[in-house]
Amino acid sequence: MSDLYEQKQEYLDLSQKVGTNSTVAEKLQGKVRVKQREEDISIESDFIALSKNEYIKLLGITSVNRTQLYHNSDKYIYFLELTNNLDFIATSILGGELDKMTLISEKTHETEKILFLVKNDIIFLVYGIFPDKKASWILEQMHKYFMDLVRDKKIDDLTKYEKHQITLKFNSILKFILREYTKIQDVFSDQEIPYVENKLKVHYFGLSSRSIGVISLLFGDELHVEFPGNFDSPEEIQEMKESMLTAKIEAIAANTLGNTGATPRWIAVKLGFQNYRFLTFKKLQNDYYASLLSEGNLGKLEKMEAQLEPLLKSAIKHPFSGNLKPFNQLKTTMAKKFKESREFF
Repeated sequence: MSDLYEQKQEYLDLSQKVGTNSTVAEKLQGKVRVKQREEDISIESDFIALSKNEYIKLLGITSVNRTQLYHNSDKYIYFLELTNNLDFIATSILGGELDKMTLISEKTHETEKILFLVKNDIIFLVYGIFPDKKASWILEQMHKYFMDLVRDKKIDDLTKYEKHQITLKFNSILKFILREYTKIQDVFSDQEIPYVENKLKVHYFGLSSRSIGVISLLFGDELHVEFPGNFDSPEEIQEMKESMLTAKIEAIAANTLGNTGATPRWIAVKLGFQNYRFLTFKKLQNDYYASLLSEGNLGKLEKMEAQLEPLLKSAIKHPFSGNLKPFNQLKTTMAKKFKESREFF
């Protein structure tokens, strides 16, 4: 309204100064600001195309208590449940805050990612292809405006009507946020902040086939793994911890693949400033997967995997038959390898 008022006032002022040999159009030339029509963004779309080959498939919000609060696309709503499952592992076993996840499509082999923001017991997420810094900006904006909408409300006790009204208002807000996003291409650098650590330290190694744990090895006491029952033997405690950890990791991998058609490459949990733990997955031959829980510099991951793969080569040359005995020697070899050093530079 202020723009229209200013233009109208400017028009009237100029009209009073127009002479007999001049026209209003001539006087207004270059004076009136013509508002450009902004491109409409369909929030309800399963694919929101942005600029520079960037896109978003899902914008979602869920509470840490598993109350689903918002999603722009029904097609990807399962990511909200997956987010809560990841958040549980992040805060319990990994002892940090859910930060990021990358997915590799089984069909197209394309890598997509999900960025998370956890604030006020609410998890905000964005899924697609985009630079991390701009996605982080979107998440911060989502948090800012959503908290305004739910102020003085108990988010886990919202009625269906309240959720519907919030969704309608938030859709309009998201259109504004994404229009602003398309204008900040040159504001944020795509360059990532370097990791503080110069090494990657392994806490857990697992080998699986079709969601069946073949080998599980837990090292050190950095991870907090709860297990049922009481055991006197340290060996039994270690074995139970490894089994519980393997079960949770395999459930995450199977759930993700079953719902998304993609396998997770890595999941990042933030411990502090530029301090991360990672759950990583590496697809091997004959449907085997190597999974690792590590901490430090993710840039060392491929180098570490390259050192480990020759040790696995003989054991995975045939598909898994259900017999674990052939893997006993490999388990001993891997345990010895990590006992010598769990750090990779």
